[in-house]
Amino acid sequence: MINKIKQLFFIFLILLSLNSFVKAEQQIEKILKNQTLTVFDLGLLRLKDDLKAVVPFIDIREFKYLPANIYTEALYSSTADQILLIVSVPMERNLNKKSYMADSITCRKIYTSVKENLLNSEGYSNTTYRRAASYLTNIFTPPSKWASWRNDERLSKQLVEFVKLEITLKPTSKYAVLNKVRPFTCEGNLASSYEDVKITRRFN
Repeated sequence: MINKIKQLFFIFLILLSLNSFVKAEQQIEKILKNQTLTVFDLGLLRLKDDLKAVVPFIDIREFKYLPANIYTEALYSSTADQILLIVSVPMERNLNKKSYMADSITCRKIYTSVKENLLNSEGYSNTTYRRAASYLTNIFTPPSKWASWRNDERLSKQLVEFVKLEITLKPTSKYAVLNKVRPFTCEGNLASSYEDVKITRRFN
């Protein structure tokens, strides 16, 4: 009799745990279905795809790396309160104090190549600023609705400043260990000229 009671109690516990599991599954399903995809989320996804798409078009003739090794990412930095477009390029030379000028030129050239490929669909009849503003406005506009702020110059300027393109020349692991060198980074927005691109991180 005691054994039978134990068995029934054990079965009860199993059924109880299964019921809790089903409820948990239903809860997460409900939570996920009620989440709203914002224009901000949509824009980040588009920027991620665009960065990946431009990698094969980056001018690599004078650099010793393979396009497949270039890392790209688009993310929001809560610290900087900006969207960062990250392009990390593996390097097997330079990146030391003596090559500062060469590294800065390389970084700015890659920045320009990435920027121009991103803005390629905007044509060349307008200024770089207007091309950047138009591109980013399209990025953050839902496909089924015209954004009411598209023609607001003040908001367009804020949008251009809100998105930064960051290029990092990153030494390969072997090269970094043998030569004791660290990454070199430059940054600008999508309207920045070659001369306006800033060296933001220099560790050597």
